[in-house]
Amino acid sequence: MSSWKDEWMGAIVFIGSSTTGSSMDALAAAGRLGYTAILITDRKAFLRRRLENVHLIYMESLEEGMIRKQLFQLIQSGHDMKAIISFVDPYVSMAARLCNEFCGAGISFEALQLMEDKMTTRLALQHNPATCDFAMIPIGNPESSVQNYPFILKKTVSNGSKDVFHIENEKELNITVKKLTKHLQGMPLLKEEFIEGPQYVIEVVVIDALPIIVAVIQQEIVQDYTFIVTAYDVVIGMDEAVYRRLWKTINSIIAEIGLQHGTCHFEMRLSPNGWKLIELNPRISGGAMNRMIEEAFGINLVMETIKLYLGEEPNLVRKKRQAVHSTYITINNIGYLVELEGVEQAASSPGVVDVQVKPSIGATIMPPLSMGHRYGYVMAVGESSEEARERAENAVRLIKFYIEPF
Repeated sequence: MSSWKDEWMGAIVFIGSSTTGSSMDALAAAGRLGYTAILITDRKAFLRRRLENVHLIYMESLEEGMIRKQLFQLIQSGHDMKAIISFVDPYVSMAARLCNEFCGAGISFEALQLMEDKMTTRLALQHNPATCDFAMIPIGNPESSVQNYPFILKKTVSNGSKDVFHIENEKELNITVKKLTKHLQGMPLLKEEFIEGPQYVIEVVVIDALPIIVAVIQQEIVQDYTFIVTAYDVVIGMDEAVYRRLWKTINSIIAEIGLQHGTCHFEMRLSPNGWKLIELNPRISGGAMNRMIEEAFGINLVMETIKLYLGEEPNLVRKKRQAVHSTYITINNIGYLVELEGVEQAASSPGVVDVQVKPSIGATIMPPLSMGHRYGYVMAVGESSEEARERAENAVRLIKFYIEPF
């Protein structure tokens, strides 16, 4: 942690952060904009690492009342807060509300709050053509409300594609309901129609109720009992008619949600019946998303989001157009990581712009049951999507995990 300094242009307070990815990129972006970054976190992992030019405040809980007390303490100690923001669930809408209150921003926190609950989102959009069939599953007798398989079963509040299951029969339904309701104390689950078709992430910034599509990224998904995204490919060109239908769909959803000012990302499938909404989240995607967009189009989306919260106009003009592909690392064995090789070799491979490997020696490794079981990625650029993919996949093959079985 760096020591407290005289304020430059003021401070930006971040509520929560992951240890890597888009939310960490945002801390660096605040400094590049000339602001002091203050991170309020409940993650002890941050106590064990040094963050350059970030002032760290550790709290046992990020409950809103405690956050408010901390914000008042910052004001009393002379810090000029210019924005309060979060890039991680479940603090996005709370941070937006506090930013409006303490900093005079105009972020649509009610719409962001609505997006944080999947059932609330579905109900708000139940008449929108992009909405799939859905229903609540009662906990006591789940079979009574199920007439057709397969379908998707998920918690109404979750993130990072956790707790999303593909249910094909009654046995899987009962096992999954028991698993999901273990800590839910009788809350219902959300059943959704399974939609066929390629899946995309659509990153959107909304200014004065006008949605701007910043990037479209195709996902490669391994679908079994759960869903694991194993690769991302930035879409450089899309059929004009398909893109127009996408923008029309996005625009209708934004209008019904009531998002006037803010950012979000959609997960959508292009089905035989048009674009269908899979998820709607009130923030940029985590992981490598911010870096991918910057490499593809020269837009640092977390930086432009911060500008929006500051009351400034984001610069979303594309400065370049470059194919980008990220391949994620998953392991099919289970055990302890005893040795890791090839990371530096992968990083120096042609076209590779970023390599991240999460686990340290001694960590437990297992096959992917959730997105958290992806152990890193390689990002590469190229003249075409095919070249970027080939470069990323070739580099991934150089990384070797040596695992000692349990």
